[in-house]
Amino acid sequence: MATSYLPITVIPTETFQTKENCIQISRALASYFHILARPTIFLKIGKVCIEVYVEIRDLPKNEVHLPSFLVSQFKIPNKATKYLTIFIEESNTLIVGPIVALMTDSTETNHEPNFRSVHTFCEELHYHTQQTGGLFYVFKSDDFSIDEISGYYYNDGWKKHTFPPPDVVYNRIHSRKKERSDYFNNIKNEMTRLNIPFFNDRFLSKWDVHELLIQEEHLQPHLPETLLYTEINFLELLNKHSSLFIKPIHGSQGRKILHLYKESHSFIVKVSTGTQSDDFMSFSKVEQFFKWFSRFRKNSTYIIQQGIPLLLYKNRHIDFRVLCHKNRYNAWKVTSVVARISGEKQFVANIARGGETYKPIKALTELFERNVAIQQLEHMKELSREIAAVISNNTDGITGELGLDIGIDQDGKLWLIEVNSKPSKNFEEQEVKIRPSTRAIMELCTTLAFEYKSKELEENTHADLWIHDIKPEE
Repeated sequence: MATSYLPITVIPTETFQTKENCIQISRALASYFHILARPTIFLKIGKVCIEVYVEIRDLPKNEVHLPSFLVSQFKIPNKATKYLTIFIEESNTLIVGPIVALMTDSTETNHEPNFRSVHTFCEELHYHTQQTGGLFYVFKSDDFSIDEISGYYYNDGWKKHTFPPPDVVYNRIHSRKKERSDYFNNIKNEMTRLNIPFFNDRFLSKWDVHELLIQEEHLQPHLPETLLYTEINFLELLNKHSSLFIKPIHGSQGRKILHLYKESHSFIVKVSTGTQSDDFMSFSKVEQFFKWFSRFRKNSTYIIQQGIPLLLYKNRHIDFRVLCHKNRYNAWKVTSVVARISGEKQFVANIARGGETYKPIKALTELFERNVAIQQLEHMKELSREIAAVISNNTDGITGELGLDIGIDQDGKLWLIEVNSKPSKNFEEQEVKIRPSTRAIMELCTTLAFEYKSKELEENTHADLWIHDIKPEE
């Protein structure tokens, strides 16, 4: 059952009281939280918890006034901000949040940060958080600390600030190499120690995903035959299938994918290059290919997949990106679907490789009768939810977002092409200012933040928590 959170507005004030650790709230709010008879409560914002006096004032009912001194102790920006709250009577604690942080790679020019491919998306997350309640900030992994974090929040442009450790971290690191580093693992360990939920904590290996899904009998018909690349495995699949795909297990954005198919007494290899057209090569002997490929892959691990004769859309390759998110009930839902059409001379449909997006029903109704198109779209969503559930239930850490690429063959059968744990934010249709995926991410962040905080209070005494040591004055 989902928890109901009360929205409040925290307003910093300049106080001349002798008691600096005194908050002011309306009688209506004090009555709602059942704290009229409580002289002090614990106020918890992020990982900072302070015992404060409560003063009833004639204020708008959902306002809480904090002296600037307290605001600085909580390390939150000194500006009026809407938050969500719950009061835990057993521990006499008012929880205010969520404080959500996105961890990514960034650069800075003239004091202006650039969050690369998620820059615009970060602004969108800010605006939605501002509407619903909470504090959103962005930080680089290099700036993580257990006490305070240097990051950016949006206020007519991105402003630098020193924040408390957040309630929840959304991982959007771009580098797979960085994610496999000891430094990054230390960050994850510190977050676990601090009880900070950290979701989508790593990229998914294509081979690991296949190994996981192939165990599910009901999913097997939708998975292309897949083996790790070795010369023996290559020959085995080449003898069984008329075309093959060879992909790096840690690849992204359709880079360095090979499409191989037989032609007369030789076979043709297309390589996705990211330029205007793919590279073509022809090999008359398999030994020639082995020699070339050993140089091409440079010791990287690849998988070999059965080539599926997928439908074409106006003589171009088409697949469907299905974006799935876990909701507040811990169930997977589909937040968006787009059809992706490959560039004119490309065999992958990634937008990064020059592809285009269409509304799925528009593309499907040009391939099938309308009633069949509607059925295909529903089957695609159902299959995606099932795959997402299997992955999240059988992998370590918190998986809250997945992008699935689904293809349809010439018989109308659905095939899983790929699963992405950090799907691109540049392919979704943006007819509205706040996309459904943005709402879904913040819904999950809010749920995780308050669940972890409440559980922390249930399992620990205040002496065990990180309490900012300010005593009420006599």
